[in-house]
Amino acid sequence: MEPSDELLLSRYKQGDARAFRELMERYAPSIYNLACRFLRDPMEAENVTQETFLRVMLSLGRLRLDLPFKPYLFRIAINLCRDVARKKRVLTFTDLDSSDDSSDSNFAYDAPEVWERLTDAELAARVNTALADLPPPYQIVLLLRYGEDLSYEEIAQTLDLPLNTVRTHLRRAKQRLRARLERDLAANERLSS
Repeated sequence: MEPSDELLLSRYKQGDARAFRELMERYAPSIYNLACRFLRDPMEAENVTQETFLRVMLSLGRLRLDLPFKPYLFRIAINLCRDVARKKRVLTFTDLDSSDDSSDSNFAYDAPEVWERLTDAELAARVNTALADLPPPYQIVLLLRYGEDLSYEEIAQTLDLPLNTVRTHLRRAKQRLRARLERDLAANERLSS
């Protein structure tokens, strides 16, 4: 059984450098993947990953071991990603309240599901494309929930959002993905007819 994050942090505070290395090995791939998806730049993702762990090391004296470490770590990474994105583009994040109403429409549930009509490879490619087109706040909640398997509560802690906002973001993100996949499939079926 591998030691908990809190135990590793405690060991590191006591001078065990291997404990922090183990934490880095545990979370660096996840942080890198999140940053790479968010920034779409592998070099920037590497920088964010390194900076995330550097900031943890620098804040170790203030770090509370009674709180979960993973949401804290991801919050640092997401904030760093936002900083990088803000420096690259003037308007990186869209207003969360300006979502179009068409994404909240009801779907026909008697038709076969979109993913049932696609091969796994086609579905993966289309989902990745649709995910990249979502507003960043929706991308982040989807990645944290399904890519990192964080609970709704952990996502709320990570993003410093109310729990209901996390639920709303997830619902809207999934609706937008579904609508996009259905539009793409319908367009492809029209082209092949």
